[in-house]
Parts: sequence; structure tokens; C-alpha cells
Amino acid sequence: MLIRDEGTQVLVYYVSRALRGLKIRYTQVEKLVLGLVHAARRLKPYFLAHPISVRTDQPLRQILVRPEASGRLTKWAVELGEYDLSYEPRTAIKAQALADFLAELTFTEIREPTPAIAEVSDQHSWTLYVDGSSNGDGSGAGLLLEGHCGEVCSYALRFDFPATNNETKYEALIAGFQLARRLGAKRIHAHSDSQLVVYQVLGEYETKDETMQRYLSKVRQLTEYFDSFKIQKIPRSQNRLADTLFRLASTSFSDLNKTVLVEVLNEPKYMEGVACPVYPGDTWMSPLILFLGQGVFPENRVEARRVQQKAARYALRDGELYKRSYLDPWLRCITPEKGHQVLREIHEGLCGAHVGHRMLAKKTLLFGYFWPSVRQDAQNLVLSCPSY
Repeated sequence: MLIRDEGTQVLVYYVSRALRGLKIRYTQVEKLVLGLVHAARRLKPYFLAHPISVRTDQPLRQILVRPEASGRLTKWAVELGEYDLSYEPRTAIKAQALADFLAELTFTEIREPTPAIAEVSDQHSWTLYVDGSSNGDGSGAGLLLEGHCGEVCSYALRFDFPATNNETKYEALIAGFQLARRLGAKRIHAHSDSQLVVYQVLGEYETKDETMQRYLSKVRQLTEYFDSFKIQKIPRSQNRLADTLFRLASTSFSDLNKTVLVEVLNEPKYMEGVACPVYPGDTWMSPLILFLGQGVFPENRVEARRVQQKAARYALRDGELYKRSYLDPWLRCITPEKGHQVLREIHEGLCGAHVGHRMLAKKTLLFGYFWPSVRQDAQNLVLSCPSY
């Protein structure tokens, strides 16, 4: 929205844009900057002829001048650099009311989707295609995971252990579920051309072989992590991409495209255990984990309020505590004892350079670890290092 401020606010022009595809998954900051960039492109004559005051309650100026900003933010910052922009805190609600109205009530081109389309968009279902086989050249599996926003992940598996055809198909299914879980999928629809695997998972076929029982138990254990799970048998003609991946993986790595991820397994997947983080005793993370996971407050009211305020900067995912970040990746929270091992490995390990305590703390954060005393512990370690 563009207004003229001469004592009274007069609407000059307004623009809006509906996000589609991968842009829907932009962070809130990237969406705000994208809105400013879109307005500058549409209203370029105004932006070039007049100084523009951007009124917002978000720290856009600090974000755009950060040297470690992401690639698209840096590109947008360069594009906005040709205009005379100033950023002011949002004070007048009258001008912002229309902008909020447009942002909240901007629809896509299909305003009233059909029931089938609405059902798919509400479910946000991920689609998984798996296949596998064993032959004289080796055994392998392939999977194709499609997200609800159009993203596609190709994955190939090669096995360094004897496996039958049915076992390779189970391996592909387990790997697909694990990949979907890491990507945050909540609803998944799996497809396979193996009648035995599909109907065993559905419970229509009896599982007598001990190895098949272990695979089936692992599959059912992984399906518990999803809100919705479906599996369907499809003809081999509809599973050609996954079929191609496992054939390439079972023959030669040199034939694979560089964009295809390949993993070599030394043992069956059903032998993996479920690892749960165990923290001996009370740690600095315990009140946050109890509050975020179970909604339990400390008994002390002052401490309870402090934990509630701090919890806004943290998130709990699969039992692990992470420190949120506005732009950078989230940091995994660990205990000071584990943090001391991380510091020592970075400082004195095979690739350690015995750097100063400030650089050591920064490297630890860049590696994705956090605990409250990371800087003080880094300083103590450097001061006690005989090689520094």
C-alpha cells in the first residue's frame, strides 16, 4: 500500500500477491521482504521519484543489512538498494488496517476448489513410491518422495548384505518412512508394486517368516509417527522411477546422476533401535522440556514465569530441544558435559586449529549446538589448553 502523508493519509495505490508453490514455505521475514520487493517492482516510478517510508513492526532494516543473510535476502537487499527507503516503526493503525486486510484476505485464483481438491489440500499428504530387487549383480532399492508443495526427493539404496526381493522392498519402505519423518511429513500415502509387502502391511496376508515379521514390526513402528498412513499396490508400469533408481544402485555408482542420493547399508534396517535422548538428573533443559512437552510448570511462580518467557525461544521436536532462530538454522540444545566434549573435539580434534575462545564458541554455534554457558566454557578450555 502506498499513501501520501501530508497531514492526512490518502491512498495512492495498492498491490497484493498470492504466494504459490515453494514460496508458501518461506519464513515470515522472507515473506515480508518479498512483499516490499514486489511493491517496489510494481510501483517503480513512485519509488524512484520519491523517498519512501516503510512503516512496519518488523526489523526489516536490520535483517537486510546482515552480511550472513540467506541468498535470496541478499539479492533482494541489493535490488532495494537503488531506492531511497527509510524504515519507521508502525504507529498509525489506520494506514496499516487496509494492508492487513489485503494480506489476510488475498485469495488464490481458485477461490472455491472442488471437494476433491479441498480434501487433498487439507490433508497435506506426501506421496511415496518404493521398489527394490536382488539379482546376480547385487541388491538395491529406490524410493521417490513427493511433498504436498511439489518438492521431489530421489533416494537410492545399495545393500552390502544378502537380501531377497521382498526384503529389499521392505528396506525401501522403511527408508522412505524415515526420510518423510525427517522432512516433517504428517500424512503419507505409500505405493509399491509388491503384493506381498502391501498386503502384509495391511494385515491381509499372514507373516510367517521371522525376518519378514521383524521388517513388518519396524514398518508399523514407523507408521505410528504419522497422523495418517495409507499404502496401495500399483502396477509396475506406474512405478518406473523408483524401479530405475534401485536398478542403478544395484549395478554401478558411476551410472547415477549426481542429484540422486545414494546410501550403502551394511545391515538390515529392522536391526536399528529407537534412540531416545536420556539426560541424567536435572539439567538446564529439563524445565523447558517439561513445559513444551507436557505443559508442566515449576512449582515456584517466579521460576514458572521465567520458563514461560524463555520457552518462546525454544522448540521440542521428537524429544529433542532446539533453540529457535529468526533466520539461521535451529540449534540443538545439549548439556554442558556434552558441550565440553564438542568444544574439545573442535579445538583439539583432527581438524582442530587451537583457535581463540571467541572463534571456538562461534564455530560451535555454526556446527548447530547450544547451551547457555558455551562462551564461558570455550574461554575456560582455551585458557587451560597448553598448546594455545
